[in-house]
Amino acid sequence: MEQKPPPKEALQKLRQARKPIIAAVTARVKTQKQAIAAIKAELQQGDRTVPELAAATGLPSEVVLWYIASMKKYGEVAEGQQDGSYFRYRLAASSQQRTSHKDKKAASEAGYEYQG
Repeated sequence: MEQKPPPKEALQKLRQARKPIIAAVTARVKTQKQAIAAIKAELQQGDRTVPELAAATGLPSEVVLWYIASMKKYGEVAEGQQDGSYFRYRLAASSQQRTSHKDKKAASEAGYEYQG
């Protein structure tokens, strides 16, 4: 019969085995927060289309569109008037009031500064 390692040892092995996965997920979450903060920082300046946001943030337009759709779904962004083939987006009023310290820090790390 195989002997099980003591619980403390087993937990240490599990943590060690999961360390790279946790680091990768942490890095991805940080990147996503920075992207969202960069988009919000740009929208603080006024209404923008997806191509304008992509150019200003340096993110691919399909990534910006994905974040805008998510933020719209959760009431962070509102759709404005159509400008040619694109809609203009703006921060929802409730989103402007909820700009947190973490959002400001993430935007700062991404090279943006909130004006507001």
